[in-house]
Amino acid sequence: MNTLFITKNRLWFIGLLAGICLLGLGLFQTTLSFYGRSGSSGPKEPAAGTQVNQESAKINQEAAKGRPVEKAGGSTEKREARQNEFFVEYRLERDRTRSQQIDLLREIVNNGNSAQETRGEANRRLLAISQAIEIEMKLENLIKAENFKDAVVFVQDKSVTIIVQTPVLTAVDKNKLTEIAVRATGLNGESVTVIPKV
Repeated sequence: MNTLFITKNRLWFIGLLAGICLLGLGLFQTTLSFYGRSGSSGPKEPAAGTQVNQESAKINQEAAKGRPVEKAGGSTEKREARQNEFFVEYRLERDRTRSQQIDLLREIVNNGNSAQETRGEANRRLLAISQAIEIEMKLENLIKAENFKDAVVFVQDKSVTIIVQTPVLTAVDKNKLTEIAVRATGLNGESVTVIPKV
């Protein structure tokens, strides 16, 4: 009869994996809370019967053409600063979370009391994190090369989340961004979530 022995090393390893998962989940939820959505990947449609006034429609058209738009009561510079602030804050939070994960994993690798299996898994996770960082930077630059003002990317094991700074995300743009992510990561298109951020 086989029995399950929980050793200190296995318990430490399980705790580490749970911590890493919680950090990743926290980063993903932070992304969604910054964006203010509950996971939808496209712009919300107005409710049935809702009419959009002509001024709002004109502002949206000007913004879609990439022209700066000044709304009553606020300047274009302030709006752009708020938009850029989101992307800067997101990158800082992503980097903070990754640094915490890397520190935990390095601690395990450098701990002489850690089992060889645990060290090997920690090394694999370190490699995966460094590859994710590289892919994120590559994708962000490729997206900016497609004439989007800014973008942040979060790569996980089996999914990619792209938040792109654009007032309007067309189906063509969404397909283009998905295709870029698929080429860079090797994942399928269903694993890519594209979120527009104004």
